[in-house]
Amino acid sequence: TDLTISGNNINLTATADVVIPANVGITFGSGEKIEGDSTDLTVTSGAKINLTATSDVVIPSGVGLILDGSGDEKIESDGTDITFSVGSNGDINIGQNVGLTFGDDGEKIEGDGTDLTISSSALATIDAGTDITLDADGGDIFFKDGGTTFGSATNTSGNLIIKSGTTTALTFSGANATFAGTLATAAGGFNVAGLDIDGATDIGADIVD
Repeated sequence: TDLTISGNNINLTATADVVIPANVGITFGSGEKIEGDSTDLTVTSGAKINLTATSDVVIPSGVGLILDGSGDEKIESDGTDITFSVGSNGDINIGQNVGLTFGDDGEKIEGDGTDLTISSSALATIDAGTDITLDADGGDIFFKDGGTTFGSATNTSGNLIIKSGTTTALTFSGANATFAGTLATAAGGFNVAGLDIDGATDIGADIVD
């Protein structure tokens, strides 16, 4: 019924294949088994499977690493690109305070479970083929330099408020615009030809050309 080979090392010196029939496994103690069915090879372990190669573990191009039984979660390379696949409505999750870097830590995307930070050591370019949408549920879009706010755009009851620093400079209400301060040109004045004054009968002083 059973064949038992005992000793120290057991050396196989076959000059061709060592053939194990389909659906016959090699077991290691209990719970650890390697078995093939003439199509698929199954490696079973009661706990971890440890690979202790001293060099690379090579997976051929076009052969994926499936992370579940359905095949929806898969990592595969085509010799050029690496593709991460997930099931319908699935996500690729990166833990909080773990960043995704591009080249070095100077170009990095990282979240802390609440806030998302996109860092660039030099120029950051957003190039969209169509529109760019900024959707801030808090109502404020801040502009900063070195962490210091120098301006913002705020939604107040559907009106757009433009601030210089933290001071309101311009309010848009529909098609109307209201300046909170003085409207002036670089020369310190405003071209009269650019004004259309309606509804007044007396300006209060002569206008000198």
